Amino acid sequence: MNIIRYFLVWLLSFAFTSLIDVIWHLGIFKRAYSEGIKPLARMSGDKMAFNPFAGILSQVLVVTCIVFLVLYKVQKVNYQEAMLIGAIAGILAITVYGVTNYALFKDWSLKLTVLEVIWGPMLGGFSGAFVVWMKSLLI
Repeated sequence: MNIIRYFLVWLLSFAFTSLIDVIWHLGIFKRAYSEGIKPLARMSGDKMAFNPFAGILSQVLVVTCIVFLVLYKVQKVNYQEAMLIGAIAGILAITVYGVTNYALFKDWSLKLTVLEVIWGPMLGGFSGAFVVWMKSLLI
């Protein structure tokens, strides 16, 4: 059934996008994000307290937007177009978030803003290519 295959594309895209997002935030730039977000974060003792519901919901929304826009726009397997659509979705979801935080929060740093400006289109582009790849394999 097609709906199951589309859900599988979404589920695999969610796993892929979440994995590379974790690598970016908790691996490559862990120190920058920890130092930059800590002054703004909810704290439990000396550690940042993560709200799992809000965190997972935000990731679900980002992935759903990327998957929907890529599948809606890219009819044939076209990685360049998928990466472009994904990058635009990443700009709208991630980059706008970073720039808005910089505009609103006195302790949101320019460093975090630059990281989010770079990461938004990268995350979206990688995810867009992944979505098209999964579509070519499953649908």
